[in-house]
Amino acid sequence: MVVAGIVILAAIVMSQSGSESEDGATPAPSMSQSAQPSESATAEPTEPVAAVEAPSKFVALKSADGLTLRWVAPMAMDGLTGYNVEIRANGEGDWSVIATVPTDQLTQSVTKSGDSGWTQFRVTSVYSDGQSASATVFGIPGEFK
Repeated sequence: MVVAGIVILAAIVMSQSGSESEDGATPAPSMSQSAQPSESATAEPTEPVAAVEAPSKFVALKSADGLTLRWVAPMAMDGLTGYNVEIRANGEGDWSVIATVPTDQLTQSVTKSGDSGWTQFRVTSVYSDGQSASATVFGIPGEFK
């Protein structure tokens, strides 16, 4: 009986780990999700959206000249107008929006411009009522733009 339980548990773990594999490493998060209004939100406020959710599985994959940032769309799609992709040097100062992309674009390329310091990355869901929610923030060594 115990052996059957172990076999079933192993099968479940193997099936889930195979479906979530990534081509690159998942950086350690340095900040939790936030559902606060963002100054960089591009949507004009309208009727309140019932549910606001951050993108998930936000990762960076190494490319020839930098990184490809990739994320999964939130389940709360009603009122979602797009995503803001932001960076911040060395974890200090204000966030800079480097791209505002539509809801069907789930990647953004960034170019490595130097080896000093490090860069934090953030992707934020932007909703039609002006609300936004940010995915887990992470940092990568080097300067990116």
